[in-house]
Amino acid sequence: MAKKLKASAQARWRKTVLKGTLWLSSELVLGLVGMDTVADYGEFLMHHQVADYLSQAIATITTVM
Repeated sequence: MAKKLKASAQARWRKTVLKGTLWLSSELVLGLVGMDTVADYGEFLMHHQVADYLSQAIATITTVM
């Protein structure tokens, strides 16, 4: 059982390192090409949509109560 937990932790660690490496390399490439601003704007739009959904959900909940 301890071996399974250790293997699972190693797999999660590798996945995290892989995601971090991909993120860092994409930031570097986009920064060198000059597209980093576009990527940041895409992230901003995504966060903006999430904020809109949350505010709509909160408004609906408060209206129902």
